[in-house]
Amino acid sequence: MNWSKADSLIEGVYLRSESVHSRRFYQFGIRKLKEYCDGQGLDITQENLYESLQGYVSWLKSKGLKPKTILDYVSGAKRFIVYLGIDIDERKFHNFVIMPRVFPIEEEPLEMEDVRRLLTVGKPNMRTRALILTLLSSGMRLSEALKLNVKDLELDVQPARARLRAEITKAKQARVAYLSEEAVSALSEVTEGASLERLVFDYGGDIWSRTKIATVTFRRVAKRAGLDERIPNHRIHKVHFHIFRKYFLTKGCDTIGEHAAHKLCGHGFYMETYYRKFEAELEAAYTKLVPKLMVFGPPEIDKDELLDSFNKRYLAIAGYSEEEITKLGNTSEMTLQELQNLGKQKSLGMSGNQKVVPMVEVEQWVEQRGWDFVTSLPDNKAIVRLPSLPQPQIQA
Repeated sequence: MNWSKADSLIEGVYLRSESVHSRRFYQFGIRKLKEYCDGQGLDITQENLYESLQGYVSWLKSKGLKPKTILDYVSGAKRFIVYLGIDIDERKFHNFVIMPRVFPIEEEPLEMEDVRRLLTVGKPNMRTRALILTLLSSGMRLSEALKLNVKDLELDVQPARARLRAEITKAKQARVAYLSEEAVSALSEVTEGASLERLVFDYGGDIWSRTKIATVTFRRVAKRAGLDERIPNHRIHKVHFHIFRKYFLTKGCDTIGEHAAHKLCGHGFYMETYYRKFEAELEAAYTKLVPKLMVFGPPEIDKDELLDSFNKRYLAIAGYSEEEITKLGNTSEMTLQELQNLGKQKSLGMSGNQKVVPMVEVEQWVEQRGWDFVTSLPDNKAIVRLPSLPQPQIQA
C-alpha cells in the first residue's frame, strides 16, 4: 500500500472541512491501519479487502479498545483504502466484516445544582467560568466558542449575543447565539481591554490544543467540585462540556418547542427549508427560555428596601426635608393610611405659599391664579404653590 498518500488525503480533508479534529481523526485511523499491516506483513488489495478489514477489526478488539473507538478507526481506514483506488461495496462490507455493536450511552441529565457546584466549589478561573456560562446559556458547541473573536460579541444589546461566522460553525452556516446576563458579566471580565481580533477564550495554539487545554482545566474544576465521576463502563465523564449544550436543547424543547430550540443550537432538522423566523422572533423565543438557563437567577430584590425607598420619595414630594425623612427611620412597615396621614399633616401645616385643594379646582388655581401644580394626594386632592417659591429638592 502506498502509505505516502496518507498525508495528501489528510490535508485534503482539512482543506474541505477546516477542522483540526477531522485531520486528527484520519491521522489516528490510518496510523493504526499501518501498524496492523506492518505487524502482519500485509498488503491490502481488492482481492483480500474484506478478509483484511475483518482481521483489522479483530486486532483492534484485542487491544482492548472500545466499540466506538474501533468504529472510528475503521471509518478512517476505509476512507484511505478508497483513496488508494480500492473499491468498497458497503453491502459486502456489512456481510463479511463483523463490527462491534455500539450501544447508546445512558447519560444522566445535568442538574442546575451541578453547575452551581462547578462555579462555586470548583473554583474556576475567570476564563473557565465564562466558558461554562457561555456554553450553558447559548447552546454553542465547544469548538465554536473556542473560535470566537472579541469582535463577534455584542454584549451591550438585549438579549446579548455572539455572531457565529459560517467558517467557525460545524454546519458552515452563520447564526446568532444568544447569551444570558450571567454569561455577559463573565465575558466582560475576560475581554476587558482586549483587541477585537483576539480570541475570546485565548488558550493558545490551534483549535486542537485549545480544546485540550480547556478540557484539562475543566476536569480539574469538576474534580474540585466532586463531579469527576465517569459513566459506568465508559471513558466519558458524567459532567463534560457537551452536556451544557444538551441541557440547553432539553430546556429549549420543553419551553419554546423543538424547532426553535434546534434553530438556536444550529441543528438541521426535517423540513428545515420551510422553517424561517426573523431574528426578532428568535430573540423573543430566547427571552422566554433564558430564565431556565440562569444558574443563580436574577438578583433578588429586597422588597422592604424597595418599599422604604418609594415611601421616602413620596414624603419628599409631600414636602418633608431630608432631615425629617431620616428621623422617621425605616418606613417600609408603615401602612398606606399612616403614610397618607403623614402627607396630609405636612400639607395642612404648610404656609400660605402652598395649599391643599380639591383636584377639580387645580385647573382654576393654575390657569386663573397662576399657581404651580406640585403633586396629587389621596382622596382626590392636590398641592399647589405660589410660583415665586424655589423648586424643592426631591430625593430619589
